[in-house]
Amino acid sequence: MQRVKDELHAKADADDALLALLVTAASRAFDRKCTGAPDAVDYFKLEAVAGEVLTGQIDADGNIICAPHKPIITAVTSFSYRKNPVETSYTVDALRTWANGPLVRAYPTDYALRQPSKCQVVISYTGGLGATVADLPPDLIELVTLLTARYYREAEGSLGDTIGVAELSTMVYTKAWPIRLVEQMQPFIRHVGWRYLS
Repeated sequence: MQRVKDELHAKADADDALLALLVTAASRAFDRKCTGAPDAVDYFKLEAVAGEVLTGQIDADGNIICAPHKPIITAVTSFSYRKNPVETSYTVDALRTWANGPLVRAYPTDYALRQPSKCQVVISYTGGLGATVADLPPDLIELVTLLTARYYREAEGSLGDTIGVAELSTMVYTKAWPIRLVEQMQPFIRHVGWRYLS
């Protein structure tokens, strides 16, 4: 929160509660904008995730590809798959999985399902970019700080949808996300589906 206060050149502590709420709101908005998913929470946080259920794609070689809900997967601890929730589940040894960025590829020893097709995957893994805010990439922190400051200025001034008066030669802009933020967030945009790989 101190980073946001520095951005706003704020000295007093009177708005600390509001700023804390806005930091959370901006963080969740950034998560959702980057993933395109309304239920994305702590997308960038490095953490261990247990029993996440995903849709996997079985390729022509019988390997299974899935995209867990983190930007980078660092380790897989367990992996199982089945055709649907009422069918038999098959386990793949974690040593037979390969994490490559946001994707995990599993190499089953038994080709239990017809390929290519979809299947249900249950996976436990570790993934994310940083365990604490300080561990996150500095440019990501800067972008969320900028968005939080924008939210604060809107709440502080009860601004309308547009700001400025063209007739008085003052700059007119909307409350859309700043161009700087949208351009610099591109490396953090998720390019694989949240529910499916496509």
